[in-house]
Amino acid sequence: MLINVSKWKYLPLLVFALAWALYLANSGGVNIYILDEAKNAECAREMFERSDLIVPTFNQVLRTDKPPLHYFFMMLSYSVYGVNPFAARFFSALFGALTVLTTFLFARKYAGSKTALLTAMVLLASVHLSIQFHLAVPDPYLVFFMTAAIFSFYLFLKEEKALYGWTLYAALGFGTLAKGPVAIALPGLIFLLYLIFSKQFKWAIIGKLHPFAGALLVLAIALPWFLWVHIKTNGAWTEGFFLKHNLGRFTEEMEGHGGTFMATILFVLVGLFPFSVYMPQAIVKAFKKRHNEFVLFNLIVGLTIIGFFMLSKTRLPNYTVPALPYLAVLTALFLNEKLLEQKALRTGLWVAAGISLILVPALLIALQTDPALYEVKNVGWYFLLFPILMLAAVVFLYQQKTETALSLMLAGGISVALVFFGMAFPKIDSQNPVAKSIHLLEGKEVRYFQKFNASYSFNLKREIKEIEAEEMAAFFDEYPDGVIISTKKKISAIDLPETAEVSFSAQDTFESPVTVLITRKK
Repeated sequence: MLINVSKWKYLPLLVFALAWALYLANSGGVNIYILDEAKNAECAREMFERSDLIVPTFNQVLRTDKPPLHYFFMMLSYSVYGVNPFAARFFSALFGALTVLTTFLFARKYAGSKTALLTAMVLLASVHLSIQFHLAVPDPYLVFFMTAAIFSFYLFLKEEKALYGWTLYAALGFGTLAKGPVAIALPGLIFLLYLIFSKQFKWAIIGKLHPFAGALLVLAIALPWFLWVHIKTNGAWTEGFFLKHNLGRFTEEMEGHGGTFMATILFVLVGLFPFSVYMPQAIVKAFKKRHNEFVLFNLIVGLTIIGFFMLSKTRLPNYTVPALPYLAVLTALFLNEKLLEQKALRTGLWVAAGISLILVPALLIALQTDPALYEVKNVGWYFLLFPILMLAAVVFLYQQKTETALSLMLAGGISVALVFFGMAFPKIDSQNPVAKSIHLLEGKEVRYFQKFNASYSFNLKREIKEIEAEEMAAFFDEYPDGVIISTKKKISAIDLPETAEVSFSAQDTFESPVTVLITRKK
């Protein structure tokens, strides 16, 4: 089956179409609620409303978290589809699909059609990638441009075509506009290590890469916006982005996202599940075959990215996503070699099946013990198809139908993603406090006290001004139907005016704050 399909001339188009459909699945059917999504989508909306390509703001306050590339694409999407969740996520799905396609084509060029197909299967089965490429965040853009740059580097070394060299530097430039200096520093470290370990660190080879001309292209793409925003914000954006959100995130734990360095390895294993059960064997096998330049290249890239973020004090699951295409290639190389050795694949598949059997009861318990999600406690049952498919994969493997078993693993991963975005998450999303209360704020004067859920800004599509405690009584006198958003913790520290009351309270989904709405007493 794999042998026949892998040689189909329209397979790249099929891989791209399947990936894009998967990453777009119900992307407009779930609210913009998660903190990062809400701030990114609203920032792009405000820039779109002002026709401003330079100064990013959230709730009309300067936002220094990220460079603008994802804002630009969201603004373009807003102009076509309107300001809504689908538009905010549209290009994330597209760049996710392009990443899968690019990895497929790269693997096919240097490892053959069957390994390329297996690589695509490993990536498409990843629920983590499906989630990542469903989000209105800059990471899908960074992952694509970093992948394009790194692949172009290898292509140039092998073929010395000018096109690959310029693609390398153009991708680094756009990657810098996506997420900043990490798009240069990390690939640069990878290039250096590969040249050293492949014994190609020679001035003649470095000269062929035209690093000075390349640097000029990177600067031509990225520098104008960085200079312009520096000037327009009197250096405030530059200071906030480079010192806090780059140096600060690497040297200090931020926003509670820390943990041991082992968390980074866990993120990678979860990131490519279910096929990650073969990743340890694949890496060991790759190390033994490091004399092969293609294997060595993917090994160095994957491990360098993992090692880089193991050193970071701030650790998040999305940080290691750029490593997944290369780890998928190594996993595919291992699987391709072991297709006729069923025994070598049994342990990994049993591990994956065992985890799948735990998934449903774990979800049922987690949902029942979370007060904010108790009303959707039965959502865990939606994922019952996953363990069924994984157990079927075990049966087929023992019948020496390895390709069918791997196909069922792919189907299992895709089923989880489709069930999650099409059925489970919409129900979970309906329980978030913004979805429950947004109708109470529409058409009314709204303020916030000290802290508020960022999703309110995007859903209301307007600025929410801050209010002080001593101003609340006057606010309700002027706007009897007005609403003040805050959190239970912030409100408990003050005395509300006698004319005001908490009229709505709900636990934030997946977060610790309790959102409250304060209105005039009836």
